[in-house]
Amino acid sequence: MVAERDRKGWCRLIMQRVERRTFKIFKTTSLMAVLMLVACTRQQSATLFPNGDDWLRWNEFAKEQYVSAYVEGINEGFRHGCETALEATLPPANGQKLRDANAHCAEHAPFSGRDLNVIVPSITLFFQRYPEHRNQRNLGVSTVLRRLDAGKTVEQIHVEFSPRP
Repeated sequence: MVAERDRKGWCRLIMQRVERRTFKIFKTTSLMAVLMLVACTRQQSATLFPNGDDWLRWNEFAKEQYVSAYVEGINEGFRHGCETALEATLPPANGQKLRDANAHCAEHAPFSGRDLNVIVPSITLFFQRYPEHRNQRNLGVSTVLRRLDAGKTVEQIHVEFSPRP
């Protein structure tokens, strides 16, 4: 009976130590995970919605990749939404009717497909020429990109986003 109590007490003591260690490890791991999440979120937010300073720090390859991915993502999302709307509102189509519907969606894509070799240097020129816009909240890289694609000049974008007297 005494040996059994000692064994139970010893087991209980070991379990308490294991539980404390496990809790400490869990607490430490949780804290590290939260800190990493915060650090990664802050780091990613700097490039998720880049401003002029971010843009000017990037090399040409990174700039081209950003513009290409942005345009492709917007156009692909638009195409998918357009096709889904057509499928939901029109009778089932195949052959030429389906090709016509897809062409209709492609014609109305948000980005015209202007040459990236023109857009990328124009964004750089905008932020170099007008440094006051580099950290402007409502004027990130994507806004300048959309305005340039719509046919606006660097000067027109500057005027549009400059404070009114």
